[in-house]
Amino acid sequence: MKHRPLPLRIILARPRNPVNIGAAARAMANFGLSDLAAAAPHPPVWKEALTENRAAVGAGHLLDRARVYDSIPSAAEGCSLVLATSALNRRSPDREVIPLPRAAEYIRNNSGGGRTAIVFGPEKHGLTEEDLSRCRAIIAVPTDDAQPSMNLAHAVAVVCYELAARDRGAPDRAAVRGKAAASPRELESAAEEIISFLERTGGGKSPAQVRRAVQDIAAGKEALGLMRLLARRASKL
Repeated sequence: MKHRPLPLRIILARPRNPVNIGAAARAMANFGLSDLAAAAPHPPVWKEALTENRAAVGAGHLLDRARVYDSIPSAAEGCSLVLATSALNRRSPDREVIPLPRAAEYIRNNSGGGRTAIVFGPEKHGLTEEDLSRCRAIIAVPTDDAQPSMNLAHAVAVVCYELAARDRGAPDRAAVRGKAAASPRELESAAEEIISFLERTGGGKSPAQVRRAVQDIAAGKEALGLMRLLARRASKL
């Protein structure tokens, strides 16, 4: 039986360097990945990446097919699991942290058989706390403390290599799906509904805190529906 690779989407959040965009596409192609999306890229940079970038050697077709969105949730639509990437230098996030060597196993156990989005932050500062709050967990890319920050394309290459290598060594997955997963758009809509309710009632929680809670509690459609129902009923009290 032919091995079915992990279905992955690589999302570049707010990329600012056309060379890095092209090199990231090339790295994806090196390891058999083809689903590329960009969330809120700088328009002139994206245009240059498509028209003048020589870094995407042999991977220009990935850039031609890449889709552009205005946000991470929109870029991750259709995925059942959204994971961030970070070196976690001097950061103590309250998301679950997955060491890169365990990421393929985590995806197999938590994606419900659907597509997984891997989000990479912009070159200068990486993903923000708000970005991380929109992701279920964080893939920790191990780097040296003296030089923790990686080039965007290098980070994409390292993560794609590791996921491809670990996945090839795993037993083939049967076509079994878990409970229906809530989409990124549904999770964001629920979070916005709860944020609005808390703002009206003085709930004292930040939007990022609410989004993290929604990610933790309501990854499945059934739990998400219950959370929204409770918020709506509470708003009528």
